[in-house]
Amino acid sequence: MKARIILYIAITAILAACENEIPYNPVNQEPQLIMNAMLDAGQTENYVYLHLSEGNAIGSVKEATLSLYVNDRLTESLQAITPEEKFRLTTALHPGDNIRLEAMAENGHYHVSSEVTVPHPVESLQVDTCLSYLREYNGQKPYRQFKVTLQDSPNEKNYYRLEILNDISYHYEDTVIIERHTEIINREDVILTDGHPTSYDDEENGMFPTIKNKYNIFTDNRFSNSSVTLKVYTRLFDDFYAAEVYYGKVHRKHTVTVRLLSLPEIGYRYLRALNALGDDDYDESLMEPISLPNNVKGGLGFVGVCSGIEYRMDLPEKTWPKY
Repeated sequence: MKARIILYIAITAILAACENEIPYNPVNQEPQLIMNAMLDAGQTENYVYLHLSEGNAIGSVKEATLSLYVNDRLTESLQAITPEEKFRLTTALHPGDNIRLEAMAENGHYHVSSEVTVPHPVESLQVDTCLSYLREYNGQKPYRQFKVTLQDSPNEKNYYRLEILNDISYHYEDTVIIERHTEIINREDVILTDGHPTSYDDEENGMFPTIKNKYNIFTDNRFSNSSVTLKVYTRLFDDFYAAEVYYGKVHRKHTVTVRLLSLPEIGYRYLRALNALGDDDYDESLMEPISLPNNVKGGLGFVGVCSGIEYRMDLPEKTWPKY
């Protein structure tokens, strides 16, 4: 995700951003400080990245400091902790907080800032799950189906993102393999496909290519002030990968976390732009041009924030015997 954000922020120097008009002249353009962050109020750690724009390339800063203000109070002032100009924030963020990030680099030659407000999450989330078969190639394959029900936050325009985290750990003797899978199959859901659900055959034929909603973002346009149920799928992850590698007794633990994140409008527009720019079916000659929001004053970049509610379930543990 970090590499993709850096790549697309570089493109903001080429495209007209939603918040600022950024002229493109890579030969004569002065370097600018780039600040990227996707803050999550539900996490104990958040990361901010700083780089320099160098024409069409992305460069490193030699020295930098970052300050975090929450409701106009300085809560953290940090030096970069890695050569990648990555800053780790540990301040707890809460819905309604006004967040301001200020960064300086190269002995104060560059100075950028960005302000965002943490949105309020929905109050309740209901999740039902079962096994279901989906068409794949010439047969049917089992998947885990999720029906996620939420109540829209009333009397305001809302923007959301659905996440399903499959956290799996394989235990073999003194070795632990940890995996996280985030892929969601959302092609049948009216809300997540923006009113254009498809089937496996539609995707295979590719006769009417559409931009896939990789980040599973949506608005409350179709269910304002009411409830809605999303229907999506994930893999079962019920394979023998670890057992096949080690040919020994393997014990697996599997946790599924369903998260419904509330986003500010600019965060929704940013992820919507990434959906298009990262999609193989996007054709700039046939589709409308993409503009990336830039909400960093004095430089380039994007600072996003979200807050959410989650539902977690531990699936039955499983053991594969030694071969």
